[in-house]
Amino acid sequence: MDIRQNPYQEPSCPDAPQETAGAQNAVPGNDSPLRADVSRNGTGRTYSAHRMLKGAAGHAEISAEDRLRDVLRETERRQNHNRDDITAILEEVEAKRHSTENAEPHVEYSSGRTEASARPRVRREEVRPAPAERPKAAVRQTGAPRPETHTVTREKVIPEAVPRQRKGNGKKKRNQYTLTEILRFFVPWKGDSMFESFRKIIFSLALIVVGVCTFLIGNYYIDLYEAKKSYRELQARIDAARANRHFSNDNYKEDPATGEMIEWLDYNYYGNTLLPLNPDAVGYVNIEGTEVSYPVVQKQKLSDPNKNPNDYYLYRTFMQEQSKAGCIFMDFRNHFDEVVDHRRVYDNSGNVFIYGHNMNNRTMFGSLRDYINNPSFYSAHPIVNYSSLYKDYQFKIFAVFIVDGEDYDSEYAFDCWNTLDFPDEESFYDYVNEAKKRTMINTNVDVRYGDQLLSLYTCNGLVANAKLILMCREVRVEEGEDPKEGTENATLNDNVLYPKAYYKGGRPVNYDPKKFVPYGPKT
Repeated sequence: MDIRQNPYQEPSCPDAPQETAGAQNAVPGNDSPLRADVSRNGTGRTYSAHRMLKGAAGHAEISAEDRLRDVLRETERRQNHNRDDITAILEEVEAKRHSTENAEPHVEYSSGRTEASARPRVRREEVRPAPAERPKAAVRQTGAPRPETHTVTREKVIPEAVPRQRKGNGKKKRNQYTLTEILRFFVPWKGDSMFESFRKIIFSLALIVVGVCTFLIGNYYIDLYEAKKSYRELQARIDAARANRHFSNDNYKEDPATGEMIEWLDYNYYGNTLLPLNPDAVGYVNIEGTEVSYPVVQKQKLSDPNKNPNDYYLYRTFMQEQSKAGCIFMDFRNHFDEVVDHRRVYDNSGNVFIYGHNMNNRTMFGSLRDYINNPSFYSAHPIVNYSSLYKDYQFKIFAVFIVDGEDYDSEYAFDCWNTLDFPDEESFYDYVNEAKKRTMINTNVDVRYGDQLLSLYTCNGLVANAKLILMCREVRVEEGEDPKEGTENATLNDNVLYPKAYYKGGRPVNYDPKKFVPYGPKT
């Protein structure tokens, strides 16, 4: 038996017993159908048993050479089969390339629609027939869907158009991310690695910090805008009152009892406008050509004696609303035009201090920084106008200097805000000469004992706790003095005494006492 023959074919067994005529003749009635069938069945069973034994014997007798020959024959058969598949694929690709080079691409459009037809029309008689015979493997491979197909004709190649998605098809779009997915991106979740959890924590904290900072910055500038808007509205009311009514600075009347001229103080337009809005109003300060134009308030006492009344308007507007800009306020220890029943009840303080914030948007006293080391700006804006609720005053600036607000005992200290009156001439000149030592601008404004002083006080960033002071003296109206006399030819001072903190950065102390020319009585 040959082991390579098909087991389902009728085997040819040369060893099978042969029927002889003698055997057939020996069986009586052999010519009958029944006898023939029995004879065949018997022979078949004999052959089957013989085939099984012979097959087993044949398998047992296969040599190593036969096995190697079978493996080589099977490998050669597979290589021929694969070569036929590759040849079929290459023939198909070459046929399509040849037809594409000789054709023009074209897309047909239907008459009633604006988009390209999803299934292009092709004249079947023009289609080039594919190769007649292709192996089954090539058919299976080329039958797979391709990302872009072309129908090949003699004249053109028609790409199969992709239908567009219509708008307004009534289908509700699904959200791309759910709330849980968003939270998992920011919050540590079960199954996250230690690094991933740490990253989420840091990222979430950074987002919180950015959000808080954005809120605070936005709130800060909104607050400044609201405060600026409020003061503009107040300024408009004051301008209207000034235009509609006229007030005179002639504040003297004859005393009916003695016949002498006495001071008689009535409210001016500031008093009539500001007092109904805030009973703490005491005046109005203005520097022409700058942003300084604000009402002035004064809180003289609080219900809590342990609190400083100066802090009340530090973060309150004139309308007593909370604001970072605060309000311009007078030192609670000062007395200036305090009147009862048209008569002054206190003498004015010799040195009046008015405070205001140095705002970044130049509101309040933020524009006073323009005076620092700027003689030309000073010469253009040397006058400070201050009006109480009864009278108008003019002051001219004679010193622009910086002090340390926390230094009280060093050789550079000058706590000028704590000196509000002068008991004698010597203390007065000592005080104004300390200011002149520190001024950054030299002026020709003279100062003498008896002059009313006014000082504008705000913060500055030159050093830590730095305070900028503009010290002024009243224009001598009784003497007919020109308000700008001595202010035209201002120069930079090269002999300035700065605060102690200014020299900590290694700056040399360049102040020379011998070059200093003090104020003093004329001899």
